[in-house]
Amino acid sequence: MNFPQSISLTITNHCNLRCQMCGQWSEEGYIRRNRDSLKHEMALADWMRVVDELAAHGIKSLLLRGGEAFMLPGIIELLDYIHARGMFISIDTNGTLLKLYAEDILRIGNMHLTISVDGPEAVHDSVRGVPGTFQRIREGVTQLNEVEKMGGNTISRSICFTISQYNYRYLSSMPDVARSLGLGSIAIVPYYYFPDSAGKRYEEELRSLGCSAFTWLGFHHEESGVDFDEFQRQYRQFLASLGELQNYPYMPLGEPEYQAWFSDSQSLVGYPNCLNIEKLIDIQPDGSANFCVDFVDYSFGNVREATIQELWNGERAERFRRYRRAHALAVCQRCGAKYMSQPWSDYSRAV
Repeated sequence: MNFPQSISLTITNHCNLRCQMCGQWSEEGYIRRNRDSLKHEMALADWMRVVDELAAHGIKSLLLRGGEAFMLPGIIELLDYIHARGMFISIDTNGTLLKLYAEDILRIGNMHLTISVDGPEAVHDSVRGVPGTFQRIREGVTQLNEVEKMGGNTISRSICFTISQYNYRYLSSMPDVARSLGLGSIAIVPYYYFPDSAGKRYEEELRSLGCSAFTWLGFHHEESGVDFDEFQRQYRQFLASLGELQNYPYMPLGEPEYQAWFSDSQSLVGYPNCLNIEKLIDIQPDGSANFCVDFVDYSFGNVREATIQELWNGERAERFRRYRRAHALAVCQRCGAKYMSQPWSDYSRAV
């Protein structure tokens, strides 16, 4: 029987920020509209059992994400548990709790942190919806640096900048922002937006597969709100200002792809195939399993009721694979999750 190669554990949907472009917690976010779902998140023991199965199948790296991953009760205990089984850990984080956990993070080591930063301080705080957020990142990174200087483990860390209508005019500032934080790698990714027409098509597609669609509403915008000429100017200045910094190509898009992304919501951007259906599993906080971390509508089972191997090889998973191999869903036109099937250990070596 087959087993997934890339592992994403969305360990909690709780978050302490309210980012304007977030599919979960923005004004139309699917968690914000259904907070009762937060009551059904798995316990730490459930996640440890998942980790045991991953280790038994020789998985060497995995991604932890949220919500905000560091809001999971017992997060350090879980990190210790994963580390003890020899797995590299990559964590997507908003960075606001790094100061609190810096000593434990460095004690554990063998880890990469991707910290979301959306512009200079005032811009970042506005996008994130909570004043003082940028300063908390600065304090957290400073604490990590100080603990590292004391000796022992080191960890890699980088910035992720989500290009949206709320901050694209500040893209050229990001190299200096990274330098001010002492971070040497930046990934830039465009935000998702879906008009009603695309969302309705997606709903029809999932009805044909026997489930409802709810996630796209968290990314509902009729237009991108990004003026491409200004974006192009910012993008070129960004590239010219990188200097010693690494521009990590998580989504390897060029100017023509960005123009299509921001100007035409109906066109396909990037490659049409999705390797996630062949390689990646995401486990949601309630235990449900899916192929896409951003559009989690189609679940092919729950790890509370079956093993990952059973779910991965089950008929419900294969049904979706057959459909997706033949048809790109409406949301697949604007999906960055399909780039996730690169092993996380490769990412750690890159930075």
